[in-house]
Amino acid sequence: MVEKFRQILEEIKKQKGDVYLFAILKMDEFTDKWSVILSAPWINNNNVRENFVFLREIMIRNFSNEEMASIATLGVFTKDEHIIEELLKYKEGTMINEQVKINGNIIHEAYILASNSNLQ
Repeated sequence: MVEKFRQILEEIKKQKGDVYLFAILKMDEFTDKWSVILSAPWINNNNVRENFVFLREIMIRNFSNEEMASIATLGVFTKDEHIIEELLKYKEGTMINEQVKINGNIIHEAYILASNSNLQ
């Protein structure tokens, strides 16, 4: 699944440009489902919904129904959201496989597929 998320990240970058953060997280140890988090310079308070739909459509095209069922939530955020600030502390390529508390949520597993706070 992680490799498919990497492919989705590449498609996002081809269509829209660089991203600050693209991460997948499991925040519930009992339900084996992913939360997908995206933040990018081209996301602002006026187009969050539009970019949520963009992300959802890319995922629907690339994942089977069974794979889509393994995704609990999609989050599209501006860079100034607290969860983005917390996740940007992790370098691109980081895998979290221990319980870590981020933004009041306990993360059980995570992959930081893109992390770049220095974009303009």
